[in-house]
Amino acid sequence: MKRYAGFFAVIVIFLCALIMVACEQKPTTTPTKPAAPAAPAINMQEGLWEITTTVDMPGMPAGMMKPHTTTTCLNRKESVPKGKNETDCTMKDLKTEGNTVTWTVVCKDATSKGRITYAGTSYDGMTETTMKKDGKDTTIKTTMKGKYLGPCQK
Repeated sequence: MKRYAGFFAVIVIFLCALIMVACEQKPTTTPTKPAAPAAPAINMQEGLWEITTTVDMPGMPAGMMKPHTTTTCLNRKESVPKGKNETDCTMKDLKTEGNTVTWTVVCKDATSKGRITYAGTSYDGMTETTMKKDGKDTTIKTTMKGKYLGPCQK
């Protein structure tokens, strides 16, 4: 019996140590964190917008480029008006901070950086486009004024 007493003592100590280790272990699952609050929605009315664009091009006589007005549907997911000739272009760095949307459009021969700040049913914006003209970099500045017209026609 004395022979088995040492063996039992070792088993009891081993079991006690195992129980103590098990009690000290932390749960293997991480507690769920509360979901981060959603970013506040941009203050823009979704729907049909009238956009008036004015271009300032170096070397162009003042008054030569008249403001141009177009209409397009805009929503919170697509808050940047698309140009008609941007088929070979890629939108990059699209960011929204508060009511301001910024972006970069990279095309084969030009790069454009833009910014629009929405105020519910209107917006003000600008773009700066850099392109090669006669082997030199030329920067074209464009200002935009947007006005909400109503729902988009389906």
